Amino acid sequence: MNVRDINIILDAPATWGALKDRTVLVTGATGRLGMYFVYALVEANRRWDLHINVLALARSAEKIRQLYGDLGSELTVLEQDVTTAIVYDGAVDYIIHTAGLASPSDFTARPVETLWGHVMGTRNVLELARTHETKRVLYTSTVEIYGDWKKEDYIKETDMGPMSHRNSRACYQEAKRLCETMLECYKAQHGVDFVTTNMSHTFGPGISLTDGRAFAEFIRNVVEGEDIVLQTDGSAVRTYTYVADAVAAMFLALLNGDEHYYNIAAVENQISVRDLAQLIASMDPKKKVQVVFANQAKQKLLYLPFKLGILDSSRMLALGWKPQVDVETAFRWTLESFL
Repeated sequence: MNVRDINIILDAPATWGALKDRTVLVTGATGRLGMYFVYALVEANRRWDLHINVLALARSAEKIRQLYGDLGSELTVLEQDVTTAIVYDGAVDYIIHTAGLASPSDFTARPVETLWGHVMGTRNVLELARTHETKRVLYTSTVEIYGDWKKEDYIKETDMGPMSHRNSRACYQEAKRLCETMLECYKAQHGVDFVTTNMSHTFGPGISLTDGRAFAEFIRNVVEGEDIVLQTDGSAVRTYTYVADAVAAMFLALLNGDEHYYNIAAVENQISVRDLAQLIASMDPKKKVQVVFANQAKQKLLYLPFKLGILDSSRMLALGWKPQVDVETAFRWTLESFL
């Protein structure tokens, strides 16, 4: 794991001492978010002698060995599928729940697995939290739960847009909405405390370049020396948050937040899809990659449906969060990690 990124995370003004002598479970520990949480917790132990018992849950033993083979006794690996009951006999003080399919290629090819992975996984996490009297659950959610946002106003945590559920693309959005309702239900009936972070597009080293995300495709194109082909007119505006900045914000929400919902978006990193394609193409070391437009009537993957939809991060900023990485630097660092 890149030391630079870990430093960004641990520089967050979170009350890290609250984790001393505690057990923290990270689901989806081999995913692009989960691995950042695991490595940050291990490094926090090294720096501050917190004696955190780090539990890394993932279903692939091979991926676990690839990612964490060098950590030895610094974490406990739970080789389990989060869609089945989570088995662990010891205390679980905090749960960081990142597991679940979350890419356009999954929504398109595996909508059933996407839907039930989130729903069953979150149920099992909440059951574990209930039976182990967990202090707090961090649930990683998404801008997509706000629906088809037509306004130019930034989206606040109390807002909600319309969402069509009569299509397979809704497998992700509706599952995430249901999971947030599940959190509220377990809080109301069983007293399980939680905090949910709704993220905009989040990326960095370690992302998959083949999962159908537009920005990942752009990076893959440069790595392979191919032209970037836009499936739309590229006018959609997005915010892009570097993964280390996002994870820093999530730790801050978990340990210092007094609300249940926090938006995470580096709002200064706004850029249209078209301009982003041009930016990434300009980073081609051979200066050969161009941006071209495909037939929009034949769009292959089911991308985020709205053109607007910028998250209001005021709550997060009020906790002291300060994104450190601008959009150009973030994509340059990510591309360099593959080149």
